[in-house]
Amino acid sequence: MTSVLSRRLITCCLLIVGLLSACGQPASPPPNNTGSTLSTERVAGVRGGTLTYRISAPVSTFNYLMSTDEPTNVVAFYLMGSRLVEFDHDKQVYVPALAEAWQLGADGRTVELTLRDGLQFSDGQALTAADVEFTMRALYDKRTHSPLWGEGSLVGGKEIAVSVTDARHLRFTFPEQIAAPENYFSNVNVLPRHVLENDLTNGTLKDAYGIAADPQKIVTCGPFIAAASTPGERLTLKRNPHYWKRDQAGTQLPYLDQINVEVVPDSNNAITRVQQGTVDVIDRIRPSDVVALKSGTGPARAYDLGPSLYADDIWFNLKEGANGGKPYVAPAKLAWWRDVRFRRAVSHAIDRDSIATNTYQGLASPLYGFVAGGNRAWAANDLPRTEYSLDKARALLTEAGFTTKGSADAPELYDAQGNRVEFTLIVSAENELRAKSALVVQDDLRKLGINVQVAPIENTQLRNRINQTFDYEAVLYGTSASEPDPSSYVDVLRSSSAAHLWSPSEAKPATEWEARIDELATQQAHEPNVERRHAIFRDVQQIMAEQLPVIPIVTRHIAVAANTRLGNYRPSALPPFSLWNADELYVRQ
Repeated sequence: MTSVLSRRLITCCLLIVGLLSACGQPASPPPNNTGSTLSTERVAGVRGGTLTYRISAPVSTFNYLMSTDEPTNVVAFYLMGSRLVEFDHDKQVYVPALAEAWQLGADGRTVELTLRDGLQFSDGQALTAADVEFTMRALYDKRTHSPLWGEGSLVGGKEIAVSVTDARHLRFTFPEQIAAPENYFSNVNVLPRHVLENDLTNGTLKDAYGIAADPQKIVTCGPFIAAASTPGERLTLKRNPHYWKRDQAGTQLPYLDQINVEVVPDSNNAITRVQQGTVDVIDRIRPSDVVALKSGTGPARAYDLGPSLYADDIWFNLKEGANGGKPYVAPAKLAWWRDVRFRRAVSHAIDRDSIATNTYQGLASPLYGFVAGGNRAWAANDLPRTEYSLDKARALLTEAGFTTKGSADAPELYDAQGNRVEFTLIVSAENELRAKSALVVQDDLRKLGINVQVAPIENTQLRNRINQTFDYEAVLYGTSASEPDPSSYVDVLRSSSAAHLWSPSEAKPATEWEARIDELATQQAHEPNVERRHAIFRDVQQIMAEQLPVIPIVTRHIAVAANTRLGNYRPSALPPFSLWNADELYVRQ
């Protein structure tokens, strides 16, 4: 798993929830270039059957408040929970869920919300406004200290106030004006007050619903409930008999009787099992797996869902200051990193097409902007591009005072003070494709005379370096927004944020352009007009494209594999990929 820089923008793997505002324009369907086709029709299914879903690492808890990894989010948040607002991946809009209606007031801060009538938890007890208010208290409880959901539910570092009007009505008062309350409501996965209030009162909520807990005592309101658990190996989920949702014919969902969640760490074993039919669904498969399934004759098919919110980026450590008297970055190198001409030259020198086509075998697309290609609603497509051009790169370096020595076949770049231009690029040792991409970057920059040492390191150590000790020069890593809405990017954009990738927690903006981004980030967060928000966010992307504090490389595609026996299988390039509509999936007879 990867570093969580914030709920809104996170690195590499872990995504959370929610997507773009209901007032935005629906995006076009993603491409599918595997040769296999998927129906986008939502049909009435049949009750019964079991689905087996593969995860690569164990689920750590049934308590979504304490989740810090993707497998736990899939199970505890998506499969076992229900939210106030959901995201329809087919239409790319927010839709009512536990809340049937909500209205943002003229002040831009107050929201009146109405719950559906007759909601119940899995034990048959009524789900009311009191449970929603309890959930908000649980999210903010400092003793529980929800690592993702608590901090991610803050607005400007402050809590959302909630008051109960009656059993079905609540008032949410945000600490400042907001553009889209859906971004927050899609994260409120309602917890049962009657079961967990004592835990909250006693400060033990963080220990509730542990992975070894008695499944009969785990009460939820999602489509599935815990039935059995073999920690580290397998979880069994069964249909929630009191789930609120029904299909168009009035049949209560989910259709499936059961979902088996199996831990299969080895990717080769996982693909073998899906080919054999003992696993039904695998998300985020490798390019080689797509090739294997295309040429196979078994019951599984592979699908390229197109660009995702995942991006592979390079950034240089621009953090000023020292740790124990030692500068985070050597002064000479920091001077290189600060010069936008150097950053642009590096960007021009990287052959993104080669990385996308060869390293990722077509399951990636070249990326030139800060926003990944899967964000079809908000990514600006008319930005300046630092396309592959060694001539432009050399011209920028010459303009910045660098000189080239050595031979044409083995150039050596020096700065104006005679320092050899070289640096270490750290990369996750566990991510094979990203490590291979780093070698392509190394070779590309060698053509400019830049000596790059690629250092694959263990992922936990890598996260610690970029988030805590700042002991690195440059990094090639994965970033992803939790949702396409511009508010997802605010934490990484704000200069004062600990998630400000290239220079975390600045006391004040280090540059004029960072100060301008701070202003724009605040403006978009308060702007209710969608067209004006688009214009503001485009300005942000324009500055990022010009300044390149983060050098985008590729947008990774999401590829999945599934057994053809599944009906209503409409996977999404956004999380939770194959299981976003798990309550509608069914086994064909």
